[in-house]
Amino acid sequence: MSRVRRWWLHGRKLFLTLLMQLSGVPLLGQVALRLAGAIAGPYKDRRMLAQLTKRSYISPHAQIRCPRLSLGQSCFIDDGVTIYAHSDGGQVRLGDRVHLYRGTIIEIGAGGDVVIGSDTHIQSACNIKGFLGSTIIGANVQVAPHCAFSPYEHNFEDAGVAIQAQGLRSSGDIVLEDDVWLGAGVLVLDGAHIGKGAVVGAGAVVTKGIPANAIAVGVPARVLRLRGGG
Repeated sequence: MSRVRRWWLHGRKLFLTLLMQLSGVPLLGQVALRLAGAIAGPYKDRRMLAQLTKRSYISPHAQIRCPRLSLGQSCFIDDGVTIYAHSDGGQVRLGDRVHLYRGTIIEIGAGGDVVIGSDTHIQSACNIKGFLGSTIIGANVQVAPHCAFSPYEHNFEDAGVAIQAQGLRSSGDIVLEDDVWLGAGVLVLDGAHIGKGAVVGAGAVVTKGIPANAIAVGVPARVLRLRGGG
């Protein structure tokens, strides 16, 4: 790498760091954030902006209405992410360096929470709910695109009453322990508990517990084997 290019990259990093520091300043902050995003580049090129300072990068194109939102340091919230709390919702808490990619929706209500641990990455178009029950995701979890988490379901037993009028019920919180990997399109239902280090294959529906270090697939998800030859 030439000396001129090294100087240019160093100067660019310093300028982007300054813009991220200014992003919290009233009025000036949104201008600084938009300029930083334009300079950094599209989509995942912008992840670097969350690494330059302890400030989180929240895209100007994200939609957030959540009074009890708690962000750790250096989080990355991409374009098109929605974090929405109904008036009876609980809290959304993101640990350090959590990444939420575009099109992902977090929605809470009926006292439910969503908690996501440090260094967890949620890829595009995921849907994470916290209604009645909560969705609790550990640290270093990898969630592929189009996954959904629903810690509640609708009552439907009375055929003479519209389902939407029968209220909600929950079998309990959804819990993912640390270091879990979910493939694309996994659906996790109320009361499910996925143990540390488990892998769930694409398109699976998790309705109950998955042991630690298990590899599970299918509808409903069933354990094929344990990682490490178990």
